[in-house]
Amino acid sequence: MTSMLTQSFRMLAKAGLLLAALSLAACSGSANEPRSSTTSSETAQPSDGSRRVLNFGIIATESSATQETNWRPFIDAMSEWTGYDIQPYYASDYAGVIQAMRYDSVQFAWFSNFSGLQAVRRAGGEVFAKATYPDGSEGYHSVLLVPTDSPIQTLDDILACDGSLDFGMGDPNSTSGYLVPSAFIFAPRGIDPNECYNSVRNANHEANAVAVANGLIDVGTNNTTNMILLERSRPDMYNRLREIWRSPMIGTDPIIWRADLDVEAKQRLQYFFMNYGRMGTPEEVAEARAVLDPLYFGTFLPASNAHLDPIVQLEIVRDLTNVRNDPDLTDEERATRIAELQARLAEVEAGNSGLTSQGNSFEQITNEAEGQIHAEAAGVDWVMGGVLMIVAVGGLVLLLWASAPRGPGPKVPLMERIANAVIAAGVVVILVWSFDSADMDRSYLLVENAGDMGEFIGGFLPDDIADSASRATYWEALSNGFEEAIPQMIVTVQIAIWGTFIAVISAIPFGLLSARNVAPGWLVQPVRRLMDVFRSINELIIALVFIAAVGLGPLAGVMALAVHTTGVLAKLFSEAVESIDHGPVEGVRATGARPIHEVIWAVIPQVAPLWTSFGLYRFESNARSATVLGLIGAGGIGQILFEAVRAFDYQRTAAIVIVIVIAVSAIDMMSQLLRKRLT
Repeated sequence: MTSMLTQSFRMLAKAGLLLAALSLAACSGSANEPRSSTTSSETAQPSDGSRRVLNFGIIATESSATQETNWRPFIDAMSEWTGYDIQPYYASDYAGVIQAMRYDSVQFAWFSNFSGLQAVRRAGGEVFAKATYPDGSEGYHSVLLVPTDSPIQTLDDILACDGSLDFGMGDPNSTSGYLVPSAFIFAPRGIDPNECYNSVRNANHEANAVAVANGLIDVGTNNTTNMILLERSRPDMYNRLREIWRSPMIGTDPIIWRADLDVEAKQRLQYFFMNYGRMGTPEEVAEARAVLDPLYFGTFLPASNAHLDPIVQLEIVRDLTNVRNDPDLTDEERATRIAELQARLAEVEAGNSGLTSQGNSFEQITNEAEGQIHAEAAGVDWVMGGVLMIVAVGGLVLLLWASAPRGPGPKVPLMERIANAVIAAGVVVILVWSFDSADMDRSYLLVENAGDMGEFIGGFLPDDIADSASRATYWEALSNGFEEAIPQMIVTVQIAIWGTFIAVISAIPFGLLSARNVAPGWLVQPVRRLMDVFRSINELIIALVFIAAVGLGPLAGVMALAVHTTGVLAKLFSEAVESIDHGPVEGVRATGARPIHEVIWAVIPQVAPLWTSFGLYRFESNARSATVLGLIGAGGIGQILFEAVRAFDYQRTAAIVIVIVIAVSAIDMMSQLLRKRLT
């Protein structure tokens, strides 16, 4: 009975230690405000006197490193003027910022016109300001770029549609990179870029410019603003580009906040944007203009959702052209669609775009902000560090006591107990140390915002599952998605097949040379380090290296999977070799056979079934990995998947995901059957 009580108490002690550590982590996480803002019903400043956090979304037209360098002084100035802790939110694509605003992870953001239109429609956004350029102009142009030494001279040269060119389109939510080229170049001519060119990749402006300059693609979209920034930051790259087409002028980019942002926050933000670079002493104005210059901003002007009306018109004109040129529509369907779009266009031209402004004009919001709160710079949290040390030492002592031997049974040596206690306490300390940085203090949002996740998932289902017309429309969209996705999934599986085959062939010699019981020590370590390099570099990075040599397409994906998988399989193969039974090896050696014969007749027969199992498992994994290689133009279903996600085409996305799930499940079942027969 006493032994049972003691054991129970020891278990409670261990549980109590872990609970205390988690409680400590929760306390440390609450010391700092989360990145998301408070809800609109809360006051502008937290009651504890700390600065309120507002997240500012920034569209990804350049690399994150370039953005941080250019935007940081502007963010710091905004924090100083508003009294808020403004945190930049850099997203890899436009859809990321739009979704972040939709679910209140971002409270206001800088958008392009077309992505701003999506933010107003999908994320409850409101336009309240617009940028100007340093020369005072209020517009820019979309352009098409080619390498300076390219034989392409005019727009007509890229419209032959012979499948020989690689084209770089912008993000599906980009105005100058996607909407304007679609409306002015492709739609009027009835051209589908995916059918016209050898490959079409979607990327931000800087990535497209670099790809064109390096000859990875033949033509790429961009805009005049980004070209000016590129000339400043990378003149060598700029000098390797040539413009072959320029669009009519596009209005400058809007600044958009959530419509439900509280009034005081709107006042402070409006005050900053309307006065920064205008108000202050001449020295202060000059300093502000110097901050705005790297962003290629002049000052800001008040705006409303009406700023986006021309983009709505452009969108309708593009759709009209596509309907007129769509061969799949009957005459009756075409006439109906055209009439609907023309009626919609007339409404927009009359000023009824449906983008309702909710009292966000400059006159309607006072330009007087409340007093600013300047928080002192945070220093090292010595108190929390001391508490953490006390927990570590106390946990070590408690674990030592809990693991002490009591009653009959084997005695665990003291040093082993100390080692086990140090490891256990170390794990707890590491969990506490990483708790805040891993944002675990915000894990409550998984429950609090579960409805938002349900709403997002609902976008993949019919609008009204009880309505037969809605189900028919949904099934038609799924069918179209299946027709598009199945051929690309076949290509993805073929990429995985060849990538795995090359990796298996390569991993056999590398695996043998990595085994300590087969290869000499002076050779084992270099080969193992080489395999570490192969394993540690992600397939996307490796694919970019091969794209430089073979261009866009599946071959780069095959080689990326082959290199990465070689590193993985070589490690598994070598571990299998090191665990073999040495009896057969000694038997072959006794016959006077050479080392190579020992490997062929004694080693490989023992490990062949295990190697085959490893190879099949990696094939399953590669079939999944190959789906994301399309993100960088390496072929397969990944490219259309990311296009659909970025375009918020959820029903098309659902069809693609269904195809991927079915294909991967089928591969998994076949692989299991093969492994069962071989082992």
